[in-house]
Amino acid sequence: MNNLYNPVAPTKRIELLDILRGFAIFGILMVNIPLMYEPITKLFLETKEFTSVTQQMLDYFITFFFKGKFYLIFSLLFGYGFWLFMNKKTEQGKNIVPLFSKRLFFLLLFGIAHVVFLWAGDILVVYALYGFLLILFRHSSNRKMRNWSIIFLLIPIIFMTFSVLSTKSVALAPPEAQEQIMARMDASFEQQAQHYQQIIDQATTAYSSGSYSEMIVMRLREYQTMLPSFIFAYSMVFGMFLLGVIIAKKGYISDYHNHLPTIRKTFWWCLVLGLVANTFYLYFYQTTSMTSVSFASLWLLAGSTFGGIAFAFCYACGIILLYNRGMFASLFRLLADTGRMALSNYLGQSIICAIIFLGFGWFGKLVLWQSVLMTLTLFIAQMFFSRWWLSKFNFGPMEWLWRCLTYGKMPTF
Repeated sequence: MNNLYNPVAPTKRIELLDILRGFAIFGILMVNIPLMYEPITKLFLETKEFTSVTQQMLDYFITFFFKGKFYLIFSLLFGYGFWLFMNKKTEQGKNIVPLFSKRLFFLLLFGIAHVVFLWAGDILVVYALYGFLLILFRHSSNRKMRNWSIIFLLIPIIFMTFSVLSTKSVALAPPEAQEQIMARMDASFEQQAQHYQQIIDQATTAYSSGSYSEMIVMRLREYQTMLPSFIFAYSMVFGMFLLGVIIAKKGYISDYHNHLPTIRKTFWWCLVLGLVANTFYLYFYQTTSMTSVSFASLWLLAGSTFGGIAFAFCYACGIILLYNRGMFASLFRLLADTGRMALSNYLGQSIICAIIFLGFGWFGKLVLWQSVLMTLTLFIAQMFFSRWWLSKFNFGPMEWLWRCLTYGKMPTF
């Protein structure tokens, strides 16, 4: 088992995977910080209040190029990592599934701790839960995984389509019944909006002036409110898991030299599709809420879904092509170090933001341009910190702890 829990030699690491992880961590931070200095349950109301044209343009820029893209890249890489883990050599051919399950269990615990002590917007819990489902596909054919990935990627759109059609079917009822049904639906939506607004007001008070224990209680309430939507909306995570496994099996990253024509075609096709889909997304984003039930919200969701998938692949393929040409070598080395410490950096971002927004009382006091500046500053600091840390140690701190818990042994730190 020694070859499993000891660090992978730098010469044997797939540097492109680390670069893509680092890049994904940057995009995730850009989206997350605005959700950290305000109650995350504001997502359900999607109120768009801009104090300036600059703030509005920045919001549209982040929506078009960042929202819904980078967590999909990270999901793709999770699936890739799953395949690599499943193909590790064990002692005397032992089944590696229990070890991977143990690894997921501790990832789940990290996610729960993240929610309780830091931020309700955690995604580690979702990754761990879908990771257990991924184990069932470890022997599946590429065709089966591709078909299931399509289903999981389209679940939000399918659900929204049925919701919209069921709402529109009210038109087939008699006029008196239509009025009653519409009145009940309006009352239900209004009651739901009032419930969310109540949580937002309570969260604003708790995070701005409450005690730490009150913040914990509020985080748990926010997370409880959002978890059903997370499991539903993040079905796309599992779809990308499966695509990541397929990409790993075909060697598109580890052996990218032999797949450059396919990677180039994918880049250009996804660029065009992403520009079109995200234009639809941004157009409906300005006036429509994804939590409403209408054809406009369906177009919004479709633009977000296809735009997110297309740009995720476009960005990943673009980085591979730049890497192949030897461009931005210094930046890519920094991203690789950041990606090697992805878990530490992800949780570190939440720790730093919790200290700034909750500890120093900045909650609710930032505007979007300050959020962007903070994102760039924090991520640049993380890149250089990761470079320094890995010059001294074999693992990031959380990666080392994760290995200790998974293998029950202490690898060389």
